[in-house]
Amino acid sequence: MKKALCTVLALLLTFGLLFAFAGCGATEEEETTTVFVKTPLPTDVTIGYDEESHTVTETDYTPAQLAQNTATIFEYFNLHINEVKGVKAAVNMSQGKSISKAEDAEGNSLPYSENAYVAAAVEGLKSYMLDTPGASLDYGEDLVAFLPVKGQSYVSALTLDDVESATCKDEGEVRTITLTLKSPTLPATLEKAYDMGNVADVMAEFAEANAYLTAEQPTLTYRDCRIILTADLTTDEVTAIEYEKNIDVKTTVTGNGTLADLGTADLQFRYHNTVKYELDRTAPEA
Repeated sequence: MKKALCTVLALLLTFGLLFAFAGCGATEEEETTTVFVKTPLPTDVTIGYDEESHTVTETDYTPAQLAQNTATIFEYFNLHINEVKGVKAAVNMSQGKSISKAEDAEGNSLPYSENAYVAAAVEGLKSYMLDTPGASLDYGEDLVAFLPVKGQSYVSALTLDDVESATCKDEGEVRTITLTLKSPTLPATLEKAYDMGNVADVMAEFAEANAYLTAEQPTLTYRDCRIILTADLTTDEVTAIEYEKNIDVKTTVTGNGTLADLGTADLQFRYHNTVKYELDRTAPEA
């Protein structure tokens, strides 16, 4: 009995040493950083996510769950975006513009014009039409007159009925909320949160190319409009707001100057405009 007990103890000691030596060669586990999330939101709504457009490409949530998530995320969006005009921050505004072919209901590209010369001229005139000046505001200056909706105390007067979807993605300490408006979007809805992209703005683009083309008053259809809010996860402070607007434009143009031979023809295209406001709440040193 005593001999059997000694044998068992010897085996246990041997295995203990083996495991101890094995542990010496193991690498230490990577340290994980826990981020304090001030306001938890439903963020696991995506299987697929397009980083460039900030949109969900695939989800395993039911329509009912997505609708509830949208309501929850939209409430957070409206609350914190409307706090922005009451803070002190330096703001930098940048924008981008582009013209592309319009699309039909199935997503197929439509020609700029049945007139091949007008269609070809559009590509060459983009450099004249798409001016993208930026602007900035110093720390402590009035944000009411600078941020959309300019002159109003709020940034968004949107309601849940205006919204197609709202999604949230948390990564590190950064929260990105993408609010997609129902499409086509009514001008009255856009006026609740946007400043840019009305008929006057589109006509101003044509005015830049007036030496080559004169445009009649266009008809505008607003589609795929989004507002992308970036916030600090730990504080809920908004750090950036980006506005995306797509406008399907239909008009009639007449060639001028060296393009007079183009005559008069119908023209249609998609006008894409983005405006981004980045906020820095760091007070400058005295």
